[in-house]
Amino acid sequence: MEGTGKLFFRQEPQLASRYTVVCLPSRHEPPFDYAGLINDVAAVLDAEGAQQATIVAESFGGTVALQFALQHQDRIHQLVLINTFPYFRRRIRLLLGQLLLPLTFIRLGNGVREWFYKLVLRMEDVDQAAASKLLECSFSHGLPTSKQRMSLIRSLDVRDRLPEIKVPVTLIASGRDKLTPSIKEARFMASQMPNARVVILPKHGHTPLVTESFSLASVLSGF
Repeated sequence: MEGTGKLFFRQEPQLASRYTVVCLPSRHEPPFDYAGLINDVAAVLDAEGAQQATIVAESFGGTVALQFALQHQDRIHQLVLINTFPYFRRRIRLLLGQLLLPLTFIRLGNGVREWFYKLVLRMEDVDQAAASKLLECSFSHGLPTSKQRMSLIRSLDVRDRLPEIKVPVTLIASGRDKLTPSIKEARFMASQMPNARVVILPKHGHTPLVTESFSLASVLSGF
């Protein structure tokens, strides 16, 4: 949901020896839809002169990547999806999140939000520096953007189209993810995709990319 592209800082140094790494911020001026977000990804590939790329996407970004794959499969060398979903099954939680979202952007709400985030992140093996960076980025875009992204998640359902994705797919799922049932979702998606594998991180939470103990470069070298 943060959409800044800044939370790749722990992974980029290792990847840069083998890849050209481009971090794509998600557009944050509503209104926007999935079609526009998909076009943004294609535009970055065009700007880099890249016919194909390894697409890495986490959480909300993964929902964009899934739909990009359905429209531009020829431009994907491999797809890496981290703690994401083709359909958000926890509908009551999503509805409550939409209702309570405005409270997290007022001063008192900010304090409660930061306390809750830090508590959860400590449980998910995220160190203080990474937690501070995550908090800095997570709500920098403002309430209208968050509302728009949650609305897009509510409309998402590509479960029936997953068999169409035939490129190599790595599905990374965390055992301590408090937001989504990531392992269940990863195994479901892998069962529907003809060329997919699942990598389970039993001790990580929803944001493994910012932890010192996770290496995306090591995962990619094994596929």
